[in-house]
Amino acid sequence: MPRYQFSLYEIKIRRVRDKAYLPVSKFGAQRIDLVAAYSQFLDEELKGAGKKIDRGERYLRLRDAEVDFRTVWFTVESGRYGVPGKIVETDTGTDAYEIDVDDAASYPLRQALIVPNVGEYALWATELVGHASALGGLSISLRDWFRKKYESERLIVEINHFQDTNAWNEFIDRASLNEITYVVHEQDSDGAVGGRVQEHKVKAVRRSRLPSAWIKRALERKLPADTVFSAQQLPEADEIRMQIETDGRQRTIVVGHDLPRFMYEIEDTSGSAPSDETFRSGVLSEVGASLEYMRVDRRTWQK
Repeated sequence: MPRYQFSLYEIKIRRVRDKAYLPVSKFGAQRIDLVAAYSQFLDEELKGAGKKIDRGERYLRLRDAEVDFRTVWFTVESGRYGVPGKIVETDTGTDAYEIDVDDAASYPLRQALIVPNVGEYALWATELVGHASALGGLSISLRDWFRKKYESERLIVEINHFQDTNAWNEFIDRASLNEITYVVHEQDSDGAVGGRVQEHKVKAVRRSRLPSAWIKRALERKLPADTVFSAQQLPEADEIRMQIETDGRQRTIVVGHDLPRFMYEIEDTSGSAPSDETFRSGVLSEVGASLEYMRVDRRTWQK
């Protein structure tokens, strides 16, 4: 799978027990702009020493942030604590230092919040590097902060997967399947979940392509592991990841226990970590294409 990717989520605002969504650029009695509110959230919750989140033993810290018209670009350092261990120099096998139970190995992950000045949703692009993600920590923190901040007006935020279904269906219909991975999160002896990740992977090779029909079967959760692998009695997968390709453009689909997640590769031909410019260009390209398809005027979110 691609090492550097991002996925898109939509953020909406409503009142408790009210199904109607509010304009993201002027919500509440004071007609607050989500660009300003989100910037305040980053300053109050994640600046300085960062934030420990007991649910899931997550840690977040704001590295940098800037506002460009209707977009908040920012980077957070994300990690997990709660399990002691050590850092090992892999070339020599030498133990570098111990990881205490309150330490978190954190990773810088880039983010973007795009808030059109009309409409009822904002788009959030969040970077994934390997298995590292800030999605859970940021979602929990924003929901908790928002609920407390606007408790008097009973305002809450909803965060959901964003996908342009028609565009994705067209991409999938024409796609070839390059790789499929069944992922199992193993349970530790003490009952903790997620300490180890087991992957069973199959890649397409030049003379043996993977069946394209597997894509839709996996999306429908009708592709058991024994259809793909010759080994019997594999553990039930927590998620299935598929790398697909159409006209040289690669995408990743993750099928888990909730709705499928669609992820976009951050392309960089240098072989190193993609630059900030590459990340921003990829995000603006996909966001722009999706909003244009949904007839959202580009002038509402970009200069």
